[in-house]
Amino acid sequence: MVRFHVRGGPNLRKAYTKIQKAKKARYICPACSKKSVRRESVGMWKCRSCGSKFAGGAYELSTPTGRLSQRLLLELKKGALSKEYIEKLEAEIEKAETEAEPQAPEQAKSE
Repeated sequence: MVRFHVRGGPNLRKAYTKIQKAKKARYICPACSKKSVRRESVGMWKCRSCGSKFAGGAYELSTPTGRLSQRLLLELKKGALSKEYIEKLEAEIEKAETEAEPQAPEQAKSE
């Protein structure tokens, strides 16, 4: 797609490079704490050290929405949530979801 064509511009190339770096990076394993988790396929991650498999994001092991959900679950287990705090977290989750949505490339202006 972008790799082999001239069109697209620098913003598209930068976004593509960022995604490729995230896909190829190694992440810390939640099971064995070694930096050996690699992407197997879309949303599937595997630790090369201990063999554990994880479900995660398409390009990263954990997504912003997933991290917020984990934090919310931890707070719920502690029992330290107020109604205002829950509303604040819901607003953060909505914000993270809107930021995570892919944006359509700008259409070329016709003259």
